[in-house]
Amino acid sequence: MKNIKRQLTGPFEPITSHSSGEEIDDLHTIDNNVQTGNNIPTIIPPALNIVPPPKDLDSVDDRSESSETHDEPIKKNESRMANLFKRGQPNNSPGRRRPRLFLRTTSFSGSDDNRDENISSTSGHSPLTNFTAALRDTRLRSKSAGTRRSSSSVSRGSRAPRSAKVLSFVAADDMDDFQDLQKDFNFKHTDKSFGWLPQLNTDDTGDESSNGSQSGYEDEDEEEIRSRLAPLTPPRRTSSNENISNETPGTTYLGIFKKSPAKVPTTPRRLSFSESSKFHVSHEELADTASKSLDKEDGLAISTYSIELPDFDQPPGKPFVKPLKLYGNSLCLISPTNFIRVKLASIHMSNHYRFAYLVILTAFTVLLAIRTYHPRTYSFLYSFKNWADYINFFIYIYFTVNDVTKIIAFGFWDDSQMFQVYGKEYRSILERIGVLRLYRTLSKKYGYKLIDYIMPQRIIDEDRLRLKRQELNSSITKQKRQKQKKIYFDTPRAYTRSSWNRVDLVSTCCFWIGLFLSIRSYDERMGIKVFKPLAVIRILRLVHTDTGISSILRALKYGIPQLVSVGFMLVYFWVFFGILGVQLFQGSLRRQCVWFNPDDPSDTYQYSMQFCGGYLDPNTNEPTPYIYSNGLSAQISKGFLCPVNSRCISNANPYNGRVSFDNIVNSMEIVFVVMSANTFTDIMYYLMDSDDMAACLFFVLAIFVLTIWMMNLLIAVLVSSFEIANEKFKKKKLEKHSNESWPVRFTAGYWRFFQVKASQTDLPDWSMRCLRVYGIIEPVFLSLIMVDLVFRSCVNSNSSSDFIDLILKVDRAISIVLFIETVGRLILYSPNFWKFLVRGDFLFDSIIAVASLVVSSLGVSHKIGHTYYWLSVFQISRFYRVVIAIPFTKQLWKLVLSNGLMIWNLSAFYFFFTFLVAIISSVYMEGIIPMEEMEEYAFGMYSLPNSFLSLFIIGSTENWTEILYAVQQYAPNISTAFFCSVLLIIWFILSNSVILNIFIALISESMDVDENEKRPLQIKHYLQYVYPQKIQEYTHASFLQRFRRKFFKKSFKDDSRDFKQFLIRGTAIMNIAHNMEDLAKEFKDKSQRNEYRITNWAYRLADRLASKINVTIYANNPFYKHPEVLFTETNERSNKSYVLQLNEYEDEKFSFLRKNPLFNYSYFIFPPRHRFRRFCQRLVPPSIGKRTDGIRFYEDDTDLYSKRRYFRRWERDIFVLIYALATLLLIVTSCYVTPLYRMKHNIQTYDWPLFLDSSLVSVFTVEFIVKTIADGFVYSPNAYVRNPWNIIDFVVLISMWIYFIVFLKNDGNLSRLFRGLSALRALRCLTISNTARQTFNLIMFDGMKRIGGAALICLSLLFPFTVWGLGVFNGRLGVCNDGNYGMEMCFNEYTNNVFQFDVMMPRVYSNPYLYFDSFASSFRSLYEIISLEGWVDLLQNLMNSTGVGTIPSLLGNSNNAVFLVLFNFLSMVFILNLFVSFIINNHAKTNGSAYYTIEEKSWLESKKLLTQATPRVIPNLLEMSRFRRFCYFLAVEKKYFYYASFLQVVLYLHIIMLLAISYFDKYYNETRYNDAYFMFSLTVFLFQELVYVIGEGLGLYISQFWNVVRFCVVAISFILSIIGLQLPHSYVWFHNFDDFFHLVIFLFVIPQNNTLSELLETAMASLPPILSLTYTWGILFLVYGMALNQIFGMTRLGANTTGNINFRTVIKAFIVLFRCSFGEGWNYIMDDLTIAAPYCFSDSVRSTTDCGSTVYAYILLMSWNILSMYIFLNMFISLIITNFSYVYRRGSSHSVINRGEIRKFSDAWANLDTDGVGELEFSYLPKLMHSFDGTFSFKIWEGSLTIRNLVDNYMTVNPHDPYDVEVNLVDLNNELSKIDKVRIIARRLKYRRFIQEVHYTNAHRGAIKFGKLLQSIPLYTVYNPRECLGIDEYVRYLYNMGKVDKYLDNERNVDVLDMVVTRWKYITKRKQEDNPFKIIDDKESEQELLVKENSESMPLRTPHLNFGVDNFLWSPKLESVSQNTHSKNTEEERASQNVSSKSGKLPHRTIL
Repeated sequence: MKNIKRQLTGPFEPITSHSSGEEIDDLHTIDNNVQTGNNIPTIIPPALNIVPPPKDLDSVDDRSESSETHDEPIKKNESRMANLFKRGQPNNSPGRRRPRLFLRTTSFSGSDDNRDENISSTSGHSPLTNFTAALRDTRLRSKSAGTRRSSSSVSRGSRAPRSAKVLSFVAADDMDDFQDLQKDFNFKHTDKSFGWLPQLNTDDTGDESSNGSQSGYEDEDEEEIRSRLAPLTPPRRTSSNENISNETPGTTYLGIFKKSPAKVPTTPRRLSFSESSKFHVSHEELADTASKSLDKEDGLAISTYSIELPDFDQPPGKPFVKPLKLYGNSLCLISPTNFIRVKLASIHMSNHYRFAYLVILTAFTVLLAIRTYHPRTYSFLYSFKNWADYINFFIYIYFTVNDVTKIIAFGFWDDSQMFQVYGKEYRSILERIGVLRLYRTLSKKYGYKLIDYIMPQRIIDEDRLRLKRQELNSSITKQKRQKQKKIYFDTPRAYTRSSWNRVDLVSTCCFWIGLFLSIRSYDERMGIKVFKPLAVIRILRLVHTDTGISSILRALKYGIPQLVSVGFMLVYFWVFFGILGVQLFQGSLRRQCVWFNPDDPSDTYQYSMQFCGGYLDPNTNEPTPYIYSNGLSAQISKGFLCPVNSRCISNANPYNGRVSFDNIVNSMEIVFVVMSANTFTDIMYYLMDSDDMAACLFFVLAIFVLTIWMMNLLIAVLVSSFEIANEKFKKKKLEKHSNESWPVRFTAGYWRFFQVKASQTDLPDWSMRCLRVYGIIEPVFLSLIMVDLVFRSCVNSNSSSDFIDLILKVDRAISIVLFIETVGRLILYSPNFWKFLVRGDFLFDSIIAVASLVVSSLGVSHKIGHTYYWLSVFQISRFYRVVIAIPFTKQLWKLVLSNGLMIWNLSAFYFFFTFLVAIISSVYMEGIIPMEEMEEYAFGMYSLPNSFLSLFIIGSTENWTEILYAVQQYAPNISTAFFCSVLLIIWFILSNSVILNIFIALISESMDVDENEKRPLQIKHYLQYVYPQKIQEYTHASFLQRFRRKFFKKSFKDDSRDFKQFLIRGTAIMNIAHNMEDLAKEFKDKSQRNEYRITNWAYRLADRLASKINVTIYANNPFYKHPEVLFTETNERSNKSYVLQLNEYEDEKFSFLRKNPLFNYSYFIFPPRHRFRRFCQRLVPPSIGKRTDGIRFYEDDTDLYSKRRYFRRWERDIFVLIYALATLLLIVTSCYVTPLYRMKHNIQTYDWPLFLDSSLVSVFTVEFIVKTIADGFVYSPNAYVRNPWNIIDFVVLISMWIYFIVFLKNDGNLSRLFRGLSALRALRCLTISNTARQTFNLIMFDGMKRIGGAALICLSLLFPFTVWGLGVFNGRLGVCNDGNYGMEMCFNEYTNNVFQFDVMMPRVYSNPYLYFDSFASSFRSLYEIISLEGWVDLLQNLMNSTGVGTIPSLLGNSNNAVFLVLFNFLSMVFILNLFVSFIINNHAKTNGSAYYTIEEKSWLESKKLLTQATPRVIPNLLEMSRFRRFCYFLAVEKKYFYYASFLQVVLYLHIIMLLAISYFDKYYNETRYNDAYFMFSLTVFLFQELVYVIGEGLGLYISQFWNVVRFCVVAISFILSIIGLQLPHSYVWFHNFDDFFHLVIFLFVIPQNNTLSELLETAMASLPPILSLTYTWGILFLVYGMALNQIFGMTRLGANTTGNINFRTVIKAFIVLFRCSFGEGWNYIMDDLTIAAPYCFSDSVRSTTDCGSTVYAYILLMSWNILSMYIFLNMFISLIITNFSYVYRRGSSHSVINRGEIRKFSDAWANLDTDGVGELEFSYLPKLMHSFDGTFSFKIWEGSLTIRNLVDNYMTVNPHDPYDVEVNLVDLNNELSKIDKVRIIARRLKYRRFIQEVHYTNAHRGAIKFGKLLQSIPLYTVYNPRECLGIDEYVRYLYNMGKVDKYLDNERNVDVLDMVVTRWKYITKRKQEDNPFKIIDDKESEQELLVKENSESMPLRTPHLNFGVDNFLWSPKLESVSQNTHSKNTEEERASQNVSSKSGKLPHRTIL
């Protein structure tokens, strides 16, 4: 009995030690007992109390274990099941602890002895050898139902409590299905190849899956069939090299190391030399030595991979050279055997020549850098005024010769001949650009005859040839099934086929064109400079070297199609908003205020950037419209009004007229500035001054669409591409050395050599003892490092020289001590110095110790001066030891830097690429901005260093438009301005949108869950989150959801079958988790520490306090226990069942209430049955849990609904609705009654706001009273304060009472604190929305740990840079406002020019806003520039600094830029991107998307697209009149090519006219030419819609939403255009409205484009979570906007605040907060709010002041910066990645599911379902599947094996005689012999399963559903269900397929019985033929049989599937009819035979 283990209880039974032979014997014993019927002693299973695990599923602690855990050996008794999910690597690998799921078991059985035994068994490791072997035994799948049931009984005392709520009960009737489902999963799970869970211990050497559309799942069937046919098939001879793996151990994927799963060797380690004379170190040795030679607490994780080193002892031999082969005629002239061509090709393929070319290109780059570093003249390349120009000219001659010879050697473009030789498919240019696809589409719709007449013959021939190849291609032939290796060309392709060659060609051509134009300086005179930068772009080829960036660029390859799609969508919306900007704001930036001298009107002065919409009349002070440039006045005034004596003049746009919305080009430039999310608010506020505050809506909408949505799609594509690339690299077994540069590979090889040497000898005992002592005293050295940093932090600008000397001496002393520490390390490791060398941290510490000692010694002696503070970076860098000494921060940094090598490579690439682009920019832009403007525009491409900094600034986005606008302003002509803008915008996209976002992808990828861990974690997440939530969603819904389902979704149906199946699936999944030992152990561990609730910590603290002071409120109170889910397996004598119950300890609670009756009395007054309390309970739901009256518990049925009753508790719904309206009124009132409103309207104390406030306070107090009476306040089962959202309401209520009381007490004069409390009222919006609660909980609580981790990394970077910056720049940034004196001479007054007047001003020496005079100021400055705001100003100040108190020099000290550039780059990479990555990772793990595999993500993204598809409706064409049919084909189907082309031309001309809109003076009233065309186009569109309505019918037309929208847009636009022709332009709003509707026509392009349509359909499917996050963000806006308005609503304006940038009103506060959310000037606005006396006024009598508050300003704006900019905006990025990562849909190896494929299916469906009801009879299914081709077509025969192709290819029919057929039997037999029999059998089985599954899943509906079928087909044709389905869907799939397979097995059995019966009839008939006495008439027997067949009581005969081409209509009904028809035909035939027999006088008799 002790050796027998049951499937469910095996993991929890006592440990037994068996050998493998004993295990097998045990299994045979079990099988024999089963077969003989012997009674098997059974172990009683336990009850499993499953409690939810913590929310932080995969915290940092879960990713990595301590080093002690890594070094533990594998236990012998540990089961194989426990190791099932462990990655194939040694235990010493960090970061691979299994995911946690917790299980607490309490067993029960018939006796106490058994119970004790079972309980004890759960505490140890239980081997699952028997269990695992049993799982792998396929005989489990065929066990009978009788063997599934045991006969043991269960003790009732051990069961779950009787009060436990049953969630799911699997009774004995369902036990067969349940166990079949479980065993199916276990069978799939244990299968090595086809398991749903990852098999980490299997050898992953399989070939890549086929790329066919029907691979995946079909391969499983093929494997099974091939295994069955294996004995019948002779073995195939395989080559010796076929199964040899090319994988090098330790393969890495995209920079992530993976350790080998090989075992640790026990043999002595040795170095071996392979046959190829390459030095190898075995991976097993490295895996072993890695753990022994490296210290357990060393630094970052190091990649472990093998490196081949050359054998230095062996002389190099002559390498083998393959013969050179060329293909085709080069330039159509030179043959491939031409001697000159062959010689040139050999030269270009020579490595020596390539190296020489690289050297010359590098020299050319260096010469350009020298030439542009400090140029004396700006005439580069062609002026020949510098020696470098001559050298460059000769180098370009060489480049030209190189390009020409390359073209001669390899051809220019066409290399199709080479593809033919290699047997590869050649894609022509026509196919690449989509011409062939367009031709096929048009031909299919309009016919080949018409399109062939239009298209060129070359296109026709090429398409016909390609179609022929596709038709003959079949995936069911043996040739197709053979896996071919990838073919690589041995010679380069044609010249222009390489991207870099095309760059070289452009560079060469542009050089000679520019040289030609430079004759007589023609280019300089005409301003033609564009050819110069293009001539030097060749230098970009230098980045195409072995720099380690190749793996990153290769990852981008997988996202190129999606990047192109996103780019296309981005351009579409970019153009859309550009046109909208022209329509709304043309001419708006021309209007600026101009001051006129009242005494001399000719004396004027134009204000700088003060835009306006009118001015105040000097006589009447009335608003006056602005004035045009010709002196005419406009019709209206708006926006900002210029003051008296000033006028608003519309004359010219700013920046030399380059920045405006006057045309589409300038408008799109500004829209791109909006997309960049930097400096766009400046334009927004300019337009608010020029037009109105409503102008901000344009920018808000553009930000949401273009920045938050579209630009973040780029991040989504990059992150997704990296994940897909990483997984593909794993499958392809890429090696690490193929991704890294040769220095890295070389260094890594020697590093591994050092590790091997270090592992050969152990340290002696004395050394080990000393090292242990050193480990104890090491914190002392860390303390000294912190002491040194603290002393350095105490320095400020006022520190004395003595204090500075003290710090230097302390630094020297600490450096000496740390140097001694390093010497001690060397002594301790001297017995084996190799162990010291393999410690990277020890090596770094040694270097730092020596450098620090030298620097500190020189610093004390004052020999190096200020250089000491620069070199103090050595001492400060020792801070890393403190960081890694803290385990949490160490794990964080290890997690972030797991891709550290790739981050380093990408960083180096970024700076090098910036340097090369800086050279190109300098060649083009140097000299455009005059040097005299350097003081105003410090960074304007003046020299190469300045260009580098300028490009770096543009990449950081901070104030990048200053460079853009300045270059445009000083450009000599429009073309130069245009090309400069294009160059800078392209650089912005490359540097910021692509390269810097790759860092996000790298960091996010390093924090991703390992692919092999995702499936177990998915089960864990399902049980924790998904399962409880779905149980709630099936029966509960919020008020809004119930209201929507009641009134707006009448077709909503509840299916109880789905809910029942869901509960069974959940029980099965819990049983599956139970059977997994790893997960079960985690369940068990969790029972002691359940910490996932927000307020748990408070309850635990209260519990401890209560236990000490003997208070019974919390101590041992069952009401504060968390419910547990009980999974119970019961064994009765007759049957067996599974029960899933929810134990809420109701019995214990009743017992507690009997002992403490007052606990259930609210306020100790109202008992549970009190009438008033019962009345209050009817109004509000319980605060928490269930209510009870001491006798029973009552379920909370507030949100409970059913199919018939949606509002069960209507009084509670009304109560909630009333208080929602009251909350809305409260917020509106608070926003309306601002401090400014009170002052303007002189609101007294007892005025209407007070009465309204008192009413609202009373209303919410009543709510509080009702809730607390209903459930109690603190001491009750459902206490008010136990609900955290009630606590928020309570805080809001208290703040309202405080505000109200203080307001009355002080007669309306409130302090800032009490005014700010009123902002908390907006928090009530959280409590009235469930969605907002979930989002708020996700962001503020679930993600706080991750955000805290990111903040710690932030601080670990910020602190050392703060100390370093304080030392280097202490006191060096102060300047005198005069600018001509230093600190000592900065006194007296000086003359300053203000406007046009000279004003005397005092000299003041002061610091700028950001400075480094103390630790606090340094920390604040660096913290603020993390948001990239203000760092350019600080950079300029640092570069201007020359010393302490000295006169600054303009950019005189460029070395200071190194500090800030380095910090800024690190902050962008490791702080800003880290917040993004952490939030993405946390959000993905919370919603479960982090645990989806690549295929699962692909399927989920495809499902989003599939769920949006709806069936088409086609009217009945036969019932139409001829005219209506003509209209239908004309407008709906668009069958007439010329009419459809005419509509397209009209539409695109309409768009062109929109693009052609430009500024014109409003005083012209003539009709514009585009208005006339708009009238024409709208007439055409309206005619099209009317014909559409006639053709399709009004009812069908209005049933489609898009049709209604299109008609409304066209009709309204047509009407507005007619009216607009008669109205003057003074009706501005009307014309803007009319122009907007003209623009909406632009949206008609969306339905015609698949990319745009897919995007919008995916957006509609993903809209709810985005709206939810937006709503929660809006609540945050409300809270902060109201607080800032109440506190700073009266604060005076400062230097950075204006009439619109302030907090005077709540609306303006919202706009300012919106600006600060993107980091725009938030710190400068914060500085303006800190104004204090004497610069402001305070009235002590009225308690009014216009002063600010430093405390409130810093708290509010800094917290807003963190919450909004770092959290909420990054949450949007996370949502975009989660919901719009459709790169997965296209990134898989399967066919693409796109809108075109769905349209094919919809068209085929519409032919059968013309009414569009979405339902079809089952008989139409085969016909539907065979009626179209594509992804959703499912058929057995395809390609050349279809009947049509066989007839066309191998049969010739005589046209005059159809019976004269000639068959080419030889070729036909050859074609048929290619058929893969196994694949056909597998496909046929798959087809039968598909047919039966559709019947089974749609049987209760009685028809096939459109959406159901559409979502099921890809699981057969595209996806493998095992790979793409999540745990819930996969278990449901197994359940359905179990039913399907049972039916198919039944069908086979019925067929066998039918065969037996038929044979019996035949034999009986033959026997009776010899008996002439038994005669029965045929008619009677046949009539009897016919009656039996037609009898309704008789079951239908099992249908036989006929797969013939013409027999697709199969259904039971039709088959029965066909059977009846067949019986009648048989009867007639027999009757005729009887007649004939009678005529022959031989009676026909039937003998029985």
